[in-house]
Amino acid sequence: MAFDIMKLFEDNSFISPGSIGGKIKKIRELRKLTQKQLGERCGFSSSTADVRIAQYEKNKKIPREKAIKDITNALEIDEYSLFDADLLPYSRMYHALFDIEDFHGLHPIKKDNGFYLEFSGKTVDNRTVRKQDFDNFLNAWYEAYQKYLPSSDDSNEVKEKKAADYALWKYEYPNNKAEEDTRKMVNQMKMNNLQAQMDALNAEMQSEAEFARIDKALVPFIENEKITHKKLKKESELILFIKEMYEAGVPLLRYAPDSLNENNLDYVHILSCKTDDVIENDKNKEYFARFMGYVNDMKDAGINVDRRISSKDKVLYITYEVVSSQVDYVYNLLKAWEDIVFIGDRLDTWSDEEIEDLNKKFLKKITGKNDVKYSV
Repeated sequence: MAFDIMKLFEDNSFISPGSIGGKIKKIRELRKLTQKQLGERCGFSSSTADVRIAQYEKNKKIPREKAIKDITNALEIDEYSLFDADLLPYSRMYHALFDIEDFHGLHPIKKDNGFYLEFSGKTVDNRTVRKQDFDNFLNAWYEAYQKYLPSSDDSNEVKEKKAADYALWKYEYPNNKAEEDTRKMVNQMKMNNLQAQMDALNAEMQSEAEFARIDKALVPFIENEKITHKKLKKESELILFIKEMYEAGVPLLRYAPDSLNENNLDYVHILSCKTDDVIENDKNKEYFARFMGYVNDMKDAGINVDRRISSKDKVLYITYEVVSSQVDYVYNLLKAWEDIVFIGDRLDTWSDEEIEDLNKKFLKKITGKNDVKYSV
């Protein structure tokens, strides 16, 4: 016959630490509150506050839903941490694990010479649990466990403090994790904003000199381009040229490098490239000389194309944009970028027939009645 550990506690004065009352008492003491102070925080009258809390802690009275919310708010813990989990008897613990298996996929696995518990598989409500579904929880738990694990050098006072902090961490979870994540996100946003300001300042300070570098490097290529230049007449011609640049290995960016740091509604992005990639590679200089010829054609057609030096993490880029009021002139390009990248990234892995089929479909998308004319 199995031994029932609860026989050790036949004394009516014993309160299981896993019961609601036991948890309320433990957390109250960790928060260093008296029963009266906790009761008053819950909104009970000063004359009955300590009595009400004492009744809850001795399990003589079970708090209802509203009282549970008041108590958890007063103790600054997660609402679900105050559930009756008296798991001292082994049988109750076994069946609690069986319940977790049913609802969350926890089950035993054998590895080497040991047994371990893993979240995965089917649940009683026919959900499929993947191992990674609980990674965030397990990682947070592991980090907290390691953080508050006492060392042999710790004094008794430090060990008690770590044990208390770890207990409170568990009672506060997952609210504390959400607060920590929010704090990290806010700090990251502040850092991003600061970096964006530094990038903007860097671009402003170096724009004039960087334009001069680019223009000087492109002079002979622009002169050669003028000899063979064919006037840009339609948007599809611009799209096909940018596609050719991308497929030739010119490291173009689909989005402005600083677009994540600012919301500029005045301009629509065409393309960007690192200024060093333009200046230090003859093939890239040849392509950009041709591109600048097409930009001049667009300007001749009344399209307001702007170029600017932008910066991201101290790296300088040349960025070309069109004013938002003229977005119709590059609208098909904006839609075509996804296909440009998709086709370009598969040139070395797909067959010639497959690429040819993609190109035919692409050409059909950008030509026809929706193609925009750039010149009369």
